[in-house]
Amino acid sequence: MKKRLHSPANNLTIFISKDLKEDNLLLTTLKAKGFEVVHQSLIKISPIRFSYAPKSQWIFFSSKNAITHFFGQNPEIDPGTKFGVMGQSSAAYLEEFGKKADFIGTGTDTAKIAKDFAACIQNDTVLFPQAIDSLQTIQKHLAFNNISSNLYVYKTTLITDFDLPQTDMLVFTSPSNVRAWFAKYKSAEGQIIVAMGTSTLRELNNYGVKEAAMPESFDEEGLLEAILKQVETSLL
Repeated sequence: MKKRLHSPANNLTIFISKDLKEDNLLLTTLKAKGFEVVHQSLIKISPIRFSYAPKSQWIFFSSKNAITHFFGQNPEIDPGTKFGVMGQSSAAYLEEFGKKADFIGTGTDTAKIAKDFAACIQNDTVLFPQAIDSLQTIQKHLAFNNISSNLYVYKTTLITDFDLPQTDMLVFTSPSNVRAWFAKYKSAEGQIIVAMGTSTLRELNNYGVKEAAMPESFDEEGLLEAILKQVETSLL
């Protein structure tokens, strides 16, 4: 039997581990429904300078941060290079840098996306611009004959000087945000938890969280749908 939320439906409190602009779709929709939203990223992103990007037939980005801090350093890229991303949201962001994604992952199961990408590239070489502490989920599913290179373009630092109220729902957008939150707090009984993707879910498992909802896509529309679905389910 599911526990009811601590707060009435029109006074629901939600924490989202992401800095949101005031006109953000996720934030404005939740506020319009009467929910109180606490939003704050619990990590700091810092670029890592690189002088050379290894040549490859593919470049795969596992996050928007990877796209930002790769293209932000104006790397030399061969004209025929193809690009892969985790989902539609990153594909749209990639277009802001004048590039079109040749592979777009579907869903939020990172292992499945990795296998789909491996099947797509076959024996091609691939470069992974990434965080220095990346879980390297995609690389783990590549065949041995795929020559892959990792290029560290940013680092993630956990923030420690934050103070958050207890909320009815916790929405974690990355494994790093999970680690930062659980370094200070413990989840409460009946608290609803939403994880953005299987990598974030596995990190939650490390802290004893057995169940968490997941959106069907790596974008804010998918995240919003997952949040509203969990609210509706918990009020039954």
